[in-house]
Amino acid sequence: MKSKIETTLAQYADDGTVVRELHDVPPYRVYEVRLDGRRSVLKIDDHPRGHAADEGRVHDYVSSNASAPVPDVLAIGTDHYLTTWDDDIDRSTATVEPTWARAAGRWLGTLHADTTGEFDGFGRPRDGPSGLELEAHDDWIDAARERLAFHRAFLAPLGYGAVVDAVDRFLKNNPNAFDGAGEPVLCHGDIHPDHLVHVDGQVTAAIDFEHAFVAPAEYDYWRTVMPYFEACDDVSEAAARAFRTGYESVRPLPEDLERRRLAYRAVNLVAFLESLFLQENAGPERREALGDQLRTAAFETLEALREK
Repeated sequence: MKSKIETTLAQYADDGTVVRELHDVPPYRVYEVRLDGRRSVLKIDDHPRGHAADEGRVHDYVSSNASAPVPDVLAIGTDHYLTTWDDDIDRSTATVEPTWARAAGRWLGTLHADTTGEFDGFGRPRDGPSGLELEAHDDWIDAARERLAFHRAFLAPLGYGAVVDAVDRFLKNNPNAFDGAGEPVLCHGDIHPDHLVHVDGQVTAAIDFEHAFVAPAEYDYWRTVMPYFEACDDVSEAAARAFRTGYESVRPLPEDLERRRLAYRAVNLVAFLESLFLQENAGPERREALGDQLRTAAFETLEALREK
C-alpha cells in the first residue's frame, strides 16, 4: 500500500508525503497527506468494493453545485480522490444530540433543496468521462431493487442471499410500495457526527459520500433516523425532533412519510448487513450475532409489511 500511495501522490506534487493514517475501514483507507507542503486528505480504495472515484465525483459535484458546505476536491483518480484539509473535521468530537441534529437536518435539507430538479431519474451516481453520471431508472423502486442486487453479490456468499431475495421479492410483488415518495435528489446516505461537523450550530463541512444515491429525499431521512436515532438507546427524542425540525426549516418532508417507513427499513437493513461484514467493525463472533439480528429484523419487517 505504501508504494501505491507514493505513486498516487507523485501524480499531483513534486513532494507528496503521508503524515498519518486517519482511517483504515474497508473498503478504503484515508490519510492526511502533504502535497508540496499543502495539507490535504487522500481517500483510496483498499478492497474490490471500493469506489473512491465515484465518491470523489459526488463530493466534487456537491462542492460545485450545492451550498451545503464540503471541503474542496483537489483531484480524482481511478481509485482515489484528494480534498483540502478541514480543521473542524479533525477536531470534531460531536455526538448525536439536539444541537448537532438540528444542524445536520438543515444541512441535509439544503443538499436536497439544491439538487431538486437536477436529475432525470433514480440510481447510483458514478464517475464518468464528462463528470458525474447516473445509472438512472425512471422509477425509484427499480433503483432500489438494483441496489439490492448490488448488496446480494456481496452478501450471498456469506449466507445472507435469502434475506436479500425476500426483500427484493416483496418489492417486485408490491410495485406501489414507494408510491408518493417524491422526486429524485442527491442523497448523502450516512449522516453521522463522524461525517458532518458543526460550529455553534452551523455545519462547516460534511464528508464521506460513500453511500451517496440519487433517490427520494425521504430515503436519506430514514437512512439517518433508523440507525442513529431509532436504534440507539442513548439518543434522546429531543435529538430526533431537532433533526426533523432542522430539515423542515429548509424544505418539507412528505406528509405521508410514515406510510413508507417499513419499506425503507427493509431495504436499509440489507445495506446495513453489507456494512457490518464489509467494514469489519466487530470481531467475527460479534459480527455473526449482529448479522443474525439484522436478518431477523428484516424478516420481521417484511411480515409487518404483509400484515399492512
